[in-house]
Amino acid sequence: MNLLLVLAFAAAIGLGATTAWLGLREQRPAIRLATVHGIVALGALSLLGYRVFTGPENLWFNSAFFLFLLTVIGGVFMLLVRRRDEPPFAGLIALHAITGVVAFLVLLGGMGG
Repeated sequence: MNLLLVLAFAAAIGLGATTAWLGLREQRPAIRLATVHGIVALGALSLLGYRVFTGPENLWFNSAFFLFLLTVIGGVFMLLVRRRDEPPFAGLIALHAITGVVAFLVLLGGMGG
């Protein structure tokens, strides 16, 4: 289960990085790729939620789950405030990405303990 969590979140991060890069390079949002990124990320979050609520207590996983929830809120916020055919503000992309990467690192920290 731990390997699946890491692979799922790594895929979501890779898709998110690609989405951000394309959106900023082309100066318009990559909506389809962003949708796939969101679906993969929500699937990974569901797996982590299952692990948090049914598995043994792990403060690292609980913290990662909370941080990933904040990341989801940031992603939804970007969807709500974006203008049609314009990329989201680069600062919001950076905040969303940093929160997700920190959450991923916390998740990896929980793998050892």
